Amino acid sequence: MEPICKLKDVYKALYNFEKEFAEKNGITINEGMLLCCLKDGKPKSANELCDFVGLSNSRVSRIITTVEAKGYIERTMGTTDKRQMIFTLTELGKEKTDAMQAQNMDFSGLATQVSGLIG
Repeated sequence: MEPICKLKDVYKALYNFEKEFAEKNGITINEGMLLCCLKDGKPKSANELCDFVGLSNSRVSRIITTVEAKGYIERTMGTTDKRQMIFTLTELGKEKTDAMQAQNMDFSGLATQVSGLIG
């Protein structure tokens, strides 16, 4: 199979995994990654969230807006720099991350599928 066709199949496998994740959790995988970044309880800046999630500033800004609207995070102004926004999990956000962790998601099926496609 041509490499571009393999890439399409890998993308499709990841897409299906993301779709299943969203159906089970009521949030997208990117929203889940953002919550995961904050689960240690330490406040984070938007730049720190971008670095963790690995997406552009504009994309992470939209994700922040979405999870904030769902009540999972809250923003406060920075103490030293009032222009900087700092984000933390709300109690509802902690409950959501706990619920996701309790699922014990099995990635072995996805890893096997992707490995078989590129192998």
